Amino acid sequence: MRLRPEQLEMHLQRTALGPIYFVSGDEPLQKLECVDQIRASARTQGYDERIVFNVDKSFDWYSINQATDNLSLFSSRRIIELRMSSPKPGKEGGRVLSEYAEQINKDNLLVITSEKVDKSVQNTKWFKAIEKKAAIIQVWPINSVQLSNWIQSSVQAKQKRLSLDAARLIAQRVEGNMLAAKQEIEKLVLLVDKDDIDIEDVINAVADSSRFDVFDMIESAFLGDSDRTLIMLHGLKNEGTEPMALFGALMWEFRRVCTIAHQHESGVSLENLFHSYRLWDQKKRPMNAVLKRHSSKSLDQLLNYCALIDKTLKSSQKSQVWDQFNILLLAIAGINMTNFQKV
Repeated sequence: MRLRPEQLEMHLQRTALGPIYFVSGDEPLQKLECVDQIRASARTQGYDERIVFNVDKSFDWYSINQATDNLSLFSSRRIIELRMSSPKPGKEGGRVLSEYAEQINKDNLLVITSEKVDKSVQNTKWFKAIEKKAAIIQVWPINSVQLSNWIQSSVQAKQKRLSLDAARLIAQRVEGNMLAAKQEIEKLVLLVDKDDIDIEDVINAVADSSRFDVFDMIESAFLGDSDRTLIMLHGLKNEGTEPMALFGALMWEFRRVCTIAHQHESGVSLENLFHSYRLWDQKKRPMNAVLKRHSSKSLDQLLNYCALIDKTLKSSQKSQVWDQFNILLLAIAGINMTNFQKV
């Protein structure tokens, strides 16, 4: 069964949970919202335990079998979240997933997330086995009209009303980035002390908000302006910016540039890639700059360092993360790349 993201809520209300949900696509916020809906529905149906697997190149696929076979001391029903960094699990992963689909345990709910699944993946044996038992939810980047509507709905969910012109202004500002749109909405609701928000309120809120913008900082790093990048980073730290939010925005932009670099090196023209990823003119210059500075191999090294930052954020050493942001952003700007040769 295939579902659009907007159909998921009704599906969960009207039908019993299926054994497998596969959420894929390149829009992280929409994927997160879909998984949140599935998880919330599962909890109401007695799935009280949750096991999360983050799949990378060194992942032991048979740990899934161990988790599903072992009886839990705390709950008879479990949510198993499989977060795949790539929609290509390899031979071993494909075999484990195929076997799982053939031997469904009704007390386990498997929720798989990955980046966009293309035709080559859809034609594999393991995907076809999963598809027979799963609800497949493909998340697509949304256009400006859809984003404006989503922004209005998100504000309404916070018990406020946003004019269409104001929603369009926010959509234009974030250029299709739903994570950035969510941050703007949260900031707007906090700053505007009335129920009806219009375009003037949005303009004033933007003017009164932080002098240091996360996405401006990332753009400065892409352009190679290390001094401005570090000034903005320290400004964000001093203003109390949540490191996880900063990291989420950085990863959203950085994964995109890594993907573009790999596709460009495989022969796809930058113009076609920019069109495919809906990069507006003002975004092309920093993207061109960072792609001239870094090869796909160099960007992969930086992406590996991002995994270290992720671990720091989830550890008791969170205070160290700002130094790691400093190192990463300088490397993106083209300084001290030697630090990453062994990462």
